[in-house]
Amino acid sequence: MSKRKQFFNMAAIVLLLGSIGLWGCSQPFSIWDDEVPATLRLDMALTWDDAPFGLGQKGTDHNGNTIRLENLQMYFSRLELRDESGNWQRMTDVNLLDFSDDHPFVLAEVPWGRYDAMKFGMGIPPDLNTGIDPASYPNAHPLSVAGSAGMFWTWASGYIFVKYEGKFSETVSGEPLEPLSYHTGTDSAYREVVLDFPEPMSFVPRDLTVLNLEFDAADCLHGPNDSIDVVAEPITHSAVGTVLGNRLMDLMDDAWKLKN
Repeated sequence: MSKRKQFFNMAAIVLLLGSIGLWGCSQPFSIWDDEVPATLRLDMALTWDDAPFGLGQKGTDHNGNTIRLENLQMYFSRLELRDESGNWQRMTDVNLLDFSDDHPFVLAEVPWGRYDAMKFGMGIPPDLNTGIDPASYPNAHPLSVAGSAGMFWTWASGYIFVKYEGKFSETVSGEPLEPLSYHTGTDSAYREVVLDFPEPMSFVPRDLTVLNLEFDAADCLHGPNDSIDVVAEPITHSAVGTVLGNRLMDLMDDAWKLKN
């Protein structure tokens, strides 16, 4: 055998062994490895009667009152996705949404698979709400003293679930000057929102999936089963036994829409 032929034969063997070695090393990190999660980003948008809306803008409620919403914050807890076997899989713990942010969103790692619905809580689950010391959390945590950003009632030993604040006028053309302040909380106010996907969605390792959630601030005051008169009931701070705070949370439960 010539030296030239021997050289090419050896080169071929080296390349073959090298490719086998690379394949073996790359296997644990294959893009199809179900241990590598996908990423889900929920982009939040504020609306009023299904139209784009922002804090500081004015809207007209179901009674013809002018509402200027100035602050909207809420806890968004325990995002779960339902797989095609009907089992709910937990994705996140607790997030604090502030609609004064330019682009509020929630990020979650999702195990590889197909899912047909999502579920999340508005507020703090009872096991995390009462008997908790915010100082026990690191500063970056949304339940800490710094992270909760005023969303904790020291007098009630629990968290404020939602702040819906602004001003109102009793006429469409009037300048909103009367205070509107709804603070909800207590364990009985915790609500779970369930939204079905139009069709099952596949989540692939390392892929980013973006879903758009809209929250309609007008629907917080009016729904198919109840309505709130801001003139008669402009304030609630959800003390134990308060009915208005729970009514507000029921309306907010129906204020979410999945838009994709």
